Amino acid sequence: MTAPDLDTARQFQSAAEDALRSGDFEPLAALLTPDVECVMPVHTLHGADALADELRRARPGETFDLDFESGEWKLLGNGRCFCEFRVFYRSKVADDLSYSRDRSFELTISDGKVSRFEMRFDG
Repeated sequence: MTAPDLDTARQFQSAAEDALRSGDFEPLAALLTPDVECVMPVHTLHGADALADELRRARPGETFDLDFESGEWKLLGNGRCFCEFRVFYRSKVADDLSYSRDRSFELTISDGKVSRFEMRFDG
């Protein structure tokens, strides 16, 4: 993976985190190929709109704030990279940590865009 690919992976992660917090998925969609393959634990989707719709459904309600903790991106070769992270869901009502989830992303990057996205449930 080249330095620009690594930058794209970091931009994708940042855009995904921002989208899950704000509900604005346009910056994330701009980093995807139109026919991006999105592999999720229970199904596979195709297209940037399908991924944005899936993440919209995954957004927590307005009673939660999200915090993210991530590791470093690992280069897997052939335009592929991998990163593990943890999502913290904090209650706005009780002002404490409600729960957390361990996840990982594996991305395939082609010509500066994410052409394949795989999210795994970890831990």
